[in-house]
Amino acid sequence: MKNLMGFKILIYDLVESTFEIARRFQSVEEFTTILAKEQLRGRGRFNREWLSPRGGLWFTTLLYPRTPAHTYNILSLLSSLSVLEAIRENTGLKPNIRWPNDLYLNNKKIAGVLIESEINEEIIERSLVGIGVNVNFRLEHLPLELRDKATTLLEEYGKHVDEDTLLIEILSILKEYYEKYKGGLYSEIMKYIKKEADFISKNVLLYTRSGKIKAFIRDLDIYGNLIIEIADETLTLTPKDVEKMEVVEK
Repeated sequence: MKNLMGFKILIYDLVESTFEIARRFQSVEEFTTILAKEQLRGRGRFNREWLSPRGGLWFTTLLYPRTPAHTYNILSLLSSLSVLEAIRENTGLKPNIRWPNDLYLNNKKIAGVLIESEINEEIIERSLVGIGVNVNFRLEHLPLELRDKATTLLEEYGKHVDEDTLLIEILSILKEYYEKYKGGLYSEIMKYIKKEADFISKNVLLYTRSGKIKAFIRDLDIYGNLIIEIADETLTLTPKDVEKMEVVEK
């Protein structure tokens, strides 16, 4: 175990998934983090594969929020916001939040968040916050079909980014927003999230389990759910309703 700026980091060279390792830990200190140099079976939402070659930042952090279950999406969005601010602080690059859990830069995915929570009597008892950032590798390390859909900090920034520094920056910012979240400051957090979103007041294509939906994104509600307009109807959607979003209007 390594202690970086007060954060306990367990570092592995090669793992199936940092999520799988984190699940084994019970009653460890909050913000204990499992970090891997490479993952063989990284995953995203709806169990989609997340390629995790060497040169990326792949980790899972353990939290014990004890917050209402209906606020779970705020935790996901504030985690994305923390990664965004850390990237901007370290590189000057300006990614955007793509609902519900991704970061995009120049319309290409550069980072993602996956959260798995244990809920008891409508209270989030424990959360595993999985974060993946494409940092120091070239696009040739990705399959051909992903090279026009994803990017890395090395490709966009043009030089190496110190991974330890970026990790500590992410965790430090995450801790600040997390304390606000536990304190119920949802409106304040959502204000920052909306400022960094690239989809509000845009036409989008939503991929749902029942098919594709063309919609206009009116806003996010206080819990981070989508408020959309379809024809003359206004609907609210949660992350469980939507597999993926594409912005079709710049």
